[in-house]
Amino acid sequence: MRKFMISLAIASMAMFSYAQETVTEVVVPTKKHSVETNRFGANWFISVNGGINLYNGVVTNGENPFKHLSPNLNVYFGKWHTPGFGWRAGYNGLNMKPFDGGEHYALANFHFDALFNLTNLCCGYKEDRIYNAIPYVGFGWAGRTYKDGSNELTGTLSANYGLINTFRVAKRWAINLELSGAFFRNGFSGRAGNQGHDMMWSASVGVTYRLGKPDWNPTTDVDALQAIYGGIIAGLENDLNNANQQNQKAQGEIANLKNELKSLNNKYTELANAPRYVDLKQSTFFPFGSAKLDSKREELNIKAYAEAAKAAGVKLRVIGFADTIGAEEYNLKLSQQRAEAVAEMLRANGAEVAAVVGQGESSEYTTKYLNRRVIIEVAK
Repeated sequence: MRKFMISLAIASMAMFSYAQETVTEVVVPTKKHSVETNRFGANWFISVNGGINLYNGVVTNGENPFKHLSPNLNVYFGKWHTPGFGWRAGYNGLNMKPFDGGEHYALANFHFDALFNLTNLCCGYKEDRIYNAIPYVGFGWAGRTYKDGSNELTGTLSANYGLINTFRVAKRWAINLELSGAFFRNGFSGRAGNQGHDMMWSASVGVTYRLGKPDWNPTTDVDALQAIYGGIIAGLENDLNNANQQNQKAQGEIANLKNELKSLNNKYTELANAPRYVDLKQSTFFPFGSAKLDSKREELNIKAYAEAAKAAGVKLRVIGFADTIGAEEYNLKLSQQRAEAVAEMLRANGAEVAAVVGQGESSEYTTKYLNRRVIIEVAK
């Protein structure tokens, strides 16, 4: 077993040296439904819509409400502070026609709205999602005057609500379909009703342009990142220890050599008295939906493990896993295929494989890449 330990240590050092010379791109694991806070200049937007207003169906005294239709214009400027919450401020209005056959007024409703992206709040943030549903509520001030240019002006506080449907067409551009409503004081139209308030409904379509940085950076999954680079960090620490030892040897004297010999004798005694069996495991990772090895580095790791096991005369056990994406039956079969692929390479390099097991789905790590793996261990 000591030969197995020493052989595996030498092989690990060789693999780390190879990894230093062969640099590959690593995908940083991220947390699902979690993003980093953006700087102040990011995630601003401008929206321009045009459509129709339907004014005051509650106080029309039996008139046909569709004879109260008039054009509208909406211009907004706002910001998203998170993928689920933002605000906007702007203008909504142009014209209003409160009475069938009556006066036709100019209308301006300036309001501030709180926006809630229900799609991101319920389904998690996704930059390339086509559709988003965004309800809002807000308050503001509305004023009306005669369209014929007279100087009469009257105003009121307004309460606003609605639903914005956005359809992504490019990284910075989206098409808007907005359905909205507003409450005004009773008599704002020029005629008091029985409901205690006036109402207006609007439907409009337009575009939104996103300013600054338009997307959000996902939060790095630190635990998963530590799992990926654990072996590399251990290799760096090992190299640092070796460098320190070499420096001490260069500065050594006879007394240091005697102490080193004494230390080696103590270590030999510890190894001689150590338990015969030590359980060491090796993980090999696979691409999504595949039973083929992910890189040359994985093949070299398996080969080194096989050679160490052969030299020590131990048998190996190979266990395959898959992530939770897809059907359970398919994942079980895929995990078995991955285990067989690793077992075949171990046998090809002279190792004796005692068992090959496909365990199916695994959700041990939050990053699914880490769950698409095969574990090699000494068979007990």
